[in-house]
Amino acid sequence: MNNRFLICVVFITLAFSCNKNNKETIENSTANSENKNELKSAEKLTTEIEKQSINLSEYSNLTPIEIKDSKQKDVFKKYGIEFGGVCYSCDLAIFKINKKSFDIVELCDEKNFHSYKDFSYQKTGNSLKIITPESTFIFTKVENEPIYKLKIEGQKPEFKNMRISEFYTQESLIEKFEEHDCGDFQG
Repeated sequence: MNNRFLICVVFITLAFSCNKNNKETIENSTANSENKNELKSAEKLTTEIEKQSINLSEYSNLTPIEIKDSKQKDVFKKYGIEFGGVCYSCDLAIFKINKKSFDIVELCDEKNFHSYKDFSYQKTGNSLKIITPESTFIFTKVENEPIYKLKIEGQKPEFKNMRISEFYTQESLIEKFEEHDCGDFQG
């Protein structure tokens, strides 16, 4: 009888100790799952807050420019309109960016455009990334003034009668550049 009692006590002790560890495992698993959900929610909230804090008005209407004199310190003399694309062939693309659409529009014919509704954007340091299903457009600020160098990753878009420039600036600043129009050029 003593052996049976001793075996029962050992068995009950083992059963309770296993049950306790099992309960801790279940509680830890549930806690870990809740923590992961909290982290995902926090990351999603952070992303939404970051998107709301990105001021897209700085990028709302970007027009093409090119380097005119790389030795110049004054950015308004260093850059100017891309004469051939603006005055002669009129085949350059401008970018119009807002929270609802990302549009690539021909400079001289606004009827020729490509609009992305399915896109996302993020700002890291001095760069704005516009991510579309096919390509990523990276506008990197290269001067103290809003002068952006454009880099395209992924599939490079091809448009009829529309060429993408290497540098862009805000349309509202064009008049400040030394070379800002076609002058006396008759085309």
